[in-house]
Amino acid sequence: MFRWIGVLLVAVTLGGCTIPKVPFDRAAAGHVKTIGIVTPAFPTGPSVELATSVGQSFGLIGALVDAAMLADRNARFGKVLEQQNFSAIDTYTRHLADRLTARGYAVKPIAIKRESAEFAASYPPHGETGVDAYLDTVVISYGYIAAGIASNTPYRPRFLVRARLANATDTAVLMEDAVIYNHVGPAAMQSQAVTLAPDAAHRFDTFDILLADPENAVRGLRTATEQSAEAISHLLK
Repeated sequence: MFRWIGVLLVAVTLGGCTIPKVPFDRAAAGHVKTIGIVTPAFPTGPSVELATSVGQSFGLIGALVDAAMLADRNARFGKVLEQQNFSAIDTYTRHLADRLTARGYAVKPIAIKRESAEFAASYPPHGETGVDAYLDTVVISYGYIAAGIASNTPYRPRFLVRARLANATDTAVLMEDAVIYNHVGPAAMQSQAVTLAPDAAHRFDTFDILLADPENAVRGLRTATEQSAEAISHLLK
């Protein structure tokens, strides 16, 4: 339940125009040749969400029922990912490094300990890592989301991530943005993030249908994960 509340808070923050949006100027940041990809902040597991549900009309009791159903869906889908040997964090980190390399950067993994689902408060000293900038990403949610319970609001893959590039010597912010694969929510969020349309090949009318087709479900999430990493690399073109 706390993870779901966190997702809502992030949605409100983005929609409320309170998150800085700092475009990257590669010409001005010409010294950035080597990027340290710090350990991304990641949820403990996937989330299979309903943006609207019957329970939302029944106050606290409805919220508790929704939270219990969310926890059950998350656990069941998490088992699907395990059975399909899919790791979202490994896929995301590997693809992010590959795409940055393709854009001409040298990349280096930088291990840090995460205390919360926020950007890191500090980074290792520049002299210890030898990188020019740190790419700090916070994955808020990954999995599937449906706009509602009707048959015309199917489950589609979703990936929500915030990204920041910090100068290695003085931690000045060189880039900050957010990427949402499959935007479901307030229209104001679209102006506060890079939004990616979901692949039409991966849609499931019900959660049971999603569970019954694990290979396609994982392919959909892999696509969402990789395209989100690609979008972050595009921010540093």
